[in-house]
Amino acid sequence: MLVLVICRPAEGGDQEAFRRLVPGETEVLRDLKSNGILVDAWSPDRPGAVLTLEVPGTDEAYRIVADFPLVKSRLITTEIIPLHPIDV
Repeated sequence: MLVLVICRPAEGGDQEAFRRLVPGETEVLRDLKSNGILVDAWSPDRPGAVLTLEVPGTDEAYRIVADFPLVKSRLITTEIIPLHPIDV
């Protein structure tokens, strides 16, 4: 299942803590990419990220995202959206 994950900075988050945690967040994303879970990642024209994950189901997506360092520190919020193909 393909899942879209929209990551947004948490309002009022500590920017210094955010900067300190970015390298760890990047390492988690690299590991997911090397394991075939992270399909792609984009940076929008504002702070945040848009990710696509290939997972068995949304429960697995929630579990993966909960382990992100920035999520654990409550410095980003996430929205998980399951994607389904459209027959056109």
